[in-house]
Amino acid sequence: MKKGFLLSLFTLITSMKAYASFPVFIWDNQEGLMKPVSCQITANETIPFRISRFWGQGQNKGIENLRNYKGVRQSHLINGSLVKLIPARKKRDYEHIEVVGLNQGASVQKTRWFSERLDRGYLFHKSLVPLDDYILEVDSKELGEDAKTLGVNKSSFWKIESSDSYYNIKCGDKGREYTLFRVYDSLQDSDPKAFVGVYWDETKLFKNFVTHEYYEDRDENTELARAYNIQDLINSSEAEIAVVEDKVEEASEEGIDRLIQELQGNSYFGASNKSLKGLSPLAPKEEIEAPQEVTTTATTEENLDVEEVVKSMENQVCVPSKTLNVRSEELDTVLFRASKNEKVKIFQSWDTEDTKVKVIDGVEYTFVKVEFADREESDQKVGWIAEKFISPFGQCRYQIEKKERGIPVDTQITGLDDKKCCDFPTVKKPTHSYTSGMRMFNARRGGGKRAHAACDLYRYIDEPALSVAPGKVVRGLYYFYQGTYAIEVKHSGGFIVRYGELTGKKASGVAEGKFVKMGQKLGFIGKVNSNCCRPMLHFELYRGNKKGSLSTNGNKYRRRSDLMNPTKYLLKWEEANL
Repeated sequence: MKKGFLLSLFTLITSMKAYASFPVFIWDNQEGLMKPVSCQITANETIPFRISRFWGQGQNKGIENLRNYKGVRQSHLINGSLVKLIPARKKRDYEHIEVVGLNQGASVQKTRWFSERLDRGYLFHKSLVPLDDYILEVDSKELGEDAKTLGVNKSSFWKIESSDSYYNIKCGDKGREYTLFRVYDSLQDSDPKAFVGVYWDETKLFKNFVTHEYYEDRDENTELARAYNIQDLINSSEAEIAVVEDKVEEASEEGIDRLIQELQGNSYFGASNKSLKGLSPLAPKEEIEAPQEVTTTATTEENLDVEEVVKSMENQVCVPSKTLNVRSEELDTVLFRASKNEKVKIFQSWDTEDTKVKVIDGVEYTFVKVEFADREESDQKVGWIAEKFISPFGQCRYQIEKKERGIPVDTQITGLDDKKCCDFPTVKKPTHSYTSGMRMFNARRGGGKRAHAACDLYRYIDEPALSVAPGKVVRGLYYFYQGTYAIEVKHSGGFIVRYGELTGKKASGVAEGKFVKMGQKLGFIGKVNSNCCRPMLHFELYRGNKKGSLSTNGNKYRRRSDLMNPTKYLLKWEEANL
């Protein structure tokens, strides 16, 4: 046989073996690690888990206060603790959370006033940061015999799977959705030992852990950002690999090329799945706007069966009119009306029927029990609505369209402090906070030898990057960093913005020497080829009172000396525009 062919084939098979060797599990509080059966991977924009941190002023910066709805302090939550968002009465600038587990690595003196696992309350919204910024070190004692199953020693290191988006393992049509983690034996490992899905309400393994900031390890171990095809890992089996090895032994010289091509076409190298439901059909008018009088004898939260759980998938009311009738359990009374596009969650019961059928004005409807978790009114949270008027959130054909962004505005400003300044540079809110983690200005780089010169605004690839103000392009699209590009604009009033980590695609009417308007599309959001992080707009801000290249040596940022921290301006513009 040809030596080159054999070497190529051996390398390919070896890489497939290594790729397929990562086991995938789901976690159960009673059973521990379990193999997923009939499961698929779904991509999600958000997850319920967050990490707590101190925000604001105060002497004890090692804790944050957990409060009740009226703002009274209930307990002290240790920074770096794991929490999850749970539905409750809305409180301005606060999120309602439940404590999942406590950071054991914090150097604070605990008292009886400290928060415990499963405590609930309100945290200031800026005290919650994405789990992407941290790695959880779990003592093997918390895992018991499952530590051996994972192949870890004294500790295991859990990192949320967040390449491009978050990922859930969903098993069965009505099954739970498990948030996916990578599990490492060491932060120096190039590959994880396993992938484990954790359901938001079965988190005993995270009762105690030590929190590590992920961005501190970013430059020292870029392997932690490696991307994997999780769906193929679930589908793979040792039998498939054995068949490949048998083929190698039997293959002739003439068949080597064909075999390599066959292997390269194998599903191990395919794309991951995304599961989406279809749109709801057009609704007959009779049920949408039934002229019945609304009664106030509604089912309340206190009446809920403790055996019932709400499906984790977010849905919305999808009707062409403004409202939809919400009925009683007997389906003969209209309790209240739901608004078009209002968020709704479907109940799943273990011991009662999930659906009911009723004929209204000659039309047969299938009804499901739902909860409107975002409502403050306790007597208008639960009821039954026609199933055909529910769609996955964001997929309703009757979605209320918000004002389109990316339309240039013909205006003039005098500078950064002008009341008319400025637009936000992305079409929607960033998916992650740019005031924390490796995304924030002044974050560590290169093991602390340099500092981040921008705010990284995470969005989605190929979305437009918008001009924050009118100005002139002083440097057209040019190569910037790890396969991405940048453009520099001197805006009215003299300040300069570098819009970085764009794709190489040029926006219409944007070139060096051209004038741009506020809100005009300057380029398109890209992603660095190292796979270290999600697609983003890298936003650098300069006073504009210096000359020369924006990138230079001589300071920790490796930037020109008129570099500014853009955070306060971005927060102001986000509040005003988004």
